[in-house]
Amino acid sequence: MTIRNAIALLFAASFAAADPGASFAPPQNYPNIGFTFPIFDHAKADPVPMPLAHTYVLVGDDGLTREDRFDPFELWYADQCCARWSDPQGNRLVLGRLTRQLPAFDTDFVSRENFADELNDDANRVDPKKQNDVNDWVATFVDFSVYKPERVKVNTFNLDDVFVYPCDAANTVVYAFRPRRIGNAKNFDWFCAIFRSADTPDPKTLRAFVEDRFLGRIETPRRGATDEGSEAGELNLHEREESHADYPGQSVRAAARKSIENYDSWWSAETEDYMILSDAGTVLGKTLIRNLKAQLPALHKACVRLLPPLAHDRDVSLVRVFQTRDDYVRYVGADQAWTAGVWMPGRRELVLSVGDSLEDLMRVIRHEAFHQYLSYAYCMIPAPPWLNEGHACLFENATVDGKGKVTIEEDTTRSALLLDNIAVATAFLPKLLEADYSGFYSGSAIERNFKYALAWGLAYYLQKGAPQERNTPFTDILPVFAEALAQTQSYEQATRQAFADVDMSVFQANFSEFWTKRRASAMQYDPLND
Repeated sequence: MTIRNAIALLFAASFAAADPGASFAPPQNYPNIGFTFPIFDHAKADPVPMPLAHTYVLVGDDGLTREDRFDPFELWYADQCCARWSDPQGNRLVLGRLTRQLPAFDTDFVSRENFADELNDDANRVDPKKQNDVNDWVATFVDFSVYKPERVKVNTFNLDDVFVYPCDAANTVVYAFRPRRIGNAKNFDWFCAIFRSADTPDPKTLRAFVEDRFLGRIETPRRGATDEGSEAGELNLHEREESHADYPGQSVRAAARKSIENYDSWWSAETEDYMILSDAGTVLGKTLIRNLKAQLPALHKACVRLLPPLAHDRDVSLVRVFQTRDDYVRYVGADQAWTAGVWMPGRRELVLSVGDSLEDLMRVIRHEAFHQYLSYAYCMIPAPPWLNEGHACLFENATVDGKGKVTIEEDTTRSALLLDNIAVATAFLPKLLEADYSGFYSGSAIERNFKYALAWGLAYYLQKGAPQERNTPFTDILPVFAEALAQTQSYEQATRQAFADVDMSVFQANFSEFWTKRRASAMQYDPLND
């Protein structure tokens, strides 16, 4: 062994001994960021969630209009964050680009449009020559206190400046750095890197590790390779390429694309009404996407036909599909860990995990996609569980043929449960109509299954049974409810108004008779093409 090799091995061993439970993969280029750097071995992307929306419903001469407003910090963080990664050991890397300071607003929540106007004001531009601008940005971006930075000499061939920020967060180091411009190329922005170790290493050891393994390996890509590297793909859902320019929700689409743009394991797909984000790469995952392409637009039209929207605002419906259940649970949180898919109205996202059964997953998707539709259709004004959960269960059993025709099928499991308990179900109808969500979801699993079955049975009756009856006002219940909801913005008041002229004893008798004697005619009746 040569002396040079022995020194190299000794040097590597000294770093291995100080390794804080993490290792880095080989560097790769990130075209949307502009330089080459490594991330943790076996690291998984951790996209920034869509910001939490706060609904403002405006009443005008043309009816209802909904405006979503957001915490300015969430909008700013999503705009300034390049990417986040975590490895299986729990080590975490966050990379941000310093371009704009957080704008100041007089209100707690702002629209995307107002935020964009303020963000692009020259007063909020980070001046790369002013250290105070850099310091202020870093202090805003991190979620802990940082102190006066210290200049670091590292990788001076590829980095013009590097500063480390002492902080009060354990196992964490924070750096601001600026890559060196090559030739006549445009000057780089400043960047911020946050490293959080899963272990408890000595701070000096952690700094030495990061400065050697990460900062020391940053490079600008060779000429001709600047557009090659890690970035999200786009899946075309059409036979031919189509422009997305005329699709609704452009600001939301842009934010969704940006949230995954630097992850080569993620991709997006867009239609006129839907945008899908996913890291699913298995055969089952790809089959799921083909099914979504074929079914979601047709199901959306069916929802519009059965429960027309209160307003004419056009929204893009976001769908996020995770390949693994662990990533899904991490994203939706502990309260929703038991689900296979969930509509998150605050985030304006339908979130799913691929799972093992395509048939089961499509049933979940149809259920949750209805919740997504109704939230937008009713301007995010909550609908009562008897209507919302009832129709979501109705769409669970919808089928879509090759020509896009939707058929509402009977749920054989729920119909059997209803028929076995028809007297109890009929007597419970007034209680169901009065139930709020806590009451609807309360009780044992058997009680919840019964309430879901009854809500489904009520929706099925209103859509497929009542329209075939004569001399009853029951076909007006859903339209009257929608009109009352638009006026009162209270589902309790709207329910009372919808049933104000209904003789409940007659309604209960007709409901019972439908399920015991007239189901066969409903199976032949198509409310989507009556």
